[in-house]
Amino acid sequence: MNFQDYQNYAAFIFDMDGTLIDSMQHHQNAWQSALDQFSIPFSSEQMLAMSGWPTLQTVENLLADTHIKGIDVQQVVDAKELRYHQLVNSEIQPTPLIKVYEHFLGEKLMAVGTGASQQQAEMILSKLGIADKLQAIVGADLVAKHKPAPDTFLKCAELMQAEPQACLVFEDADAGIEAAKAAGMAVVDVRNLWPANYFVD
Repeated sequence: MNFQDYQNYAAFIFDMDGTLIDSMQHHQNAWQSALDQFSIPFSSEQMLAMSGWPTLQTVENLLADTHIKGIDVQQVVDAKELRYHQLVNSEIQPTPLIKVYEHFLGEKLMAVGTGASQQQAEMILSKLGIADKLQAIVGADLVAKHKPAPDTFLKCAELMQAEPQACLVFEDADAGIEAAKAAGMAVVDVRNLWPANYFVD
């Protein structure tokens, strides 16, 4: 990573899962557990396409794709989140992007904009030891429209009191990259910085 490439921006916005936190294996295992529990079929291609989406929206789309009726969506969401919490509580590891955070800490405004819930994001970032050093944390339940809509990142900019064009977004999902562009922000696709290693058959 060339830190000089990021110097001209006043504010950084990080996606969380798969971008700042190396949690994608935990998510994969939690999805596998919950979807198997309710006998909902899925493919790695489907899950990759919905990477970065809120859990509820992902379950609704999977059920729509498979035309399965009679399953309580919230029960599937709860099962997935419960298993994820069990896994992530045992181990939280940062990605290599933590070096960008550490290098620019105190120099740039910083926020996290995530498809995870506000409570989950605050818990994970606290365990990582950075929640109280961020200018903003915006979870999925703080905005009306989720990624690929720009609302999450625009809310981050608003809370940081930064202009959108002064923000640089770090993302690992197509929906998040689309959201950043829709917000008028520059974006770094972190999948180009290190190998993706989740939902691989």
